[in-house]
Amino acid sequence: MVTLKDVAREAGVTATTASRALRGMDLVTPKTTQKVVAAAEKLGYRMNISAQSLRTGRSGTVTFLTAGIDGAYFSSLAMQFAAELNKQGMHMLIESSRYLVDSQGRERDMSYLFSDGIIGINAKHASKALASHPSVLLEDYTIDSPYDQVNAPSQSGTRAAIRHLYDKGCRHIGLVGHDIPPESDPGASQQVRMLAAKHECLALGLDFDDERSLISVPWSRQGGVEAGHRWADDDLGFDGLYCPSDGLALGVLRGLADRGVDVPKDVAVIGFDGITDGQYSVPTLSTIAVDFTSMAQAAVSLLTHRIEHPDEERYPQTVTVGYKLIERESTAR
Repeated sequence: MVTLKDVAREAGVTATTASRALRGMDLVTPKTTQKVVAAAEKLGYRMNISAQSLRTGRSGTVTFLTAGIDGAYFSSLAMQFAAELNKQGMHMLIESSRYLVDSQGRERDMSYLFSDGIIGINAKHASKALASHPSVLLEDYTIDSPYDQVNAPSQSGTRAAIRHLYDKGCRHIGLVGHDIPPESDPGASQQVRMLAAKHECLALGLDFDDERSLISVPWSRQGGVEAGHRWADDDLGFDGLYCPSDGLALGVLRGLADRGVDVPKDVAVIGFDGITDGQYSVPTLSTIAVDFTSMAQAAVSLLTHRIEHPDEERYPQTVTVGYKLIERESTAR
């Protein structure tokens, strides 16, 4: 039976280098990787993942735990994490947190997950799964969270979006979303963004009321369509609309188009996330583009540290990544 040591000997490298090369890690040069792969093919070697897991106690996989991947935001994040984990010679599994609760409302035991760790978004309710693995949460703004957190620039990015609308002459800015939360510990990204938008409007001296300044709709593209219809049908009069996600904003553009509204002449619209769909809408969508690459790098770095140092006592870390304001046609006045 051909072993990893046989492959290493044939390629003239150490067993560690051979292992890294076969797992596609960037730590190995392309020339060395090619040499190791050629040696493995010549000898007919195949990696035995099960044996490796038993020997090292690790599977080389990380679970991306999310409520769903049906939106462009989640798929963009997943692609970035898959790429970053691949650089570390690791692989990603995707698990839907929607199925962590049984028909009786009880959380299922997720200790069976064949993963070294979890990166979760909208998954803080999955306490059993998170507690049973090293875990990093994305877009979780809970105060005193027991887990490392990597967050989008929800507060600073939202303030920049509101200022952008203001600089474009908007003086009656409306917010599109489910609600404006209370001041204490908002928790989720959409709540943080709505609260930050309110604060920035007030800081700019704009007239703002929690009810009158909000178009309350579900957090979805269809919700955005509804908001666009209501802007026109109810003559709401907002000259600028802030949407705390690009999905909502794209729906708003569709709804406004249904009613023959001229964007940005009649109303300017800006979103948040930076998904590629906004480049192709009509009009194209101005947005706060989150640095997804840095988000993936930070989360993978924090998680691998937890995996490699399981006994280390370390306070939970919080990282907030950067953003770029991208002005497109929807605010180009």
